[in-house]
Amino acid sequence: MTVTDPASSAGAYLLNALHAAGWTAVEDGDRASDYVELSFGTGGGVIQVTASGAHESELAYPPAEHAGWHAVCYPDGYSGDLPDDAFYPAGIPDLAEDTARLITAIRAAITRHATP
Repeated sequence: MTVTDPASSAGAYLLNALHAAGWTAVEDGDRASDYVELSFGTGGGVIQVTASGAHESELAYPPAEHAGWHAVCYPDGYSGDLPDDAFYPAGIPDLAEDTARLITAIRAAITRHATP
């Protein structure tokens, strides 16, 4: 996987890495938080990734200030009571290593939730 480095922000680095891994991911959010959203499967599954630490729920911060990613999976999308699987609860400060570990965890989560 090749990711453009240096990225303008940690969120841009994450999006580049997800796209390089072959996924369509988009930046989304609301007034309270920013996150990257990745849809998967045929049942509307969604994975959300945001930052943890000092930049919790942010994406537009300098890569050097990265404290870790936090990722949750909504295997049935946003229907019902929104049960989620916090499969990557807190990453590590090294942006490149944390992002690589996150991508591995995303692959595992998609496989786990896509397998009947």
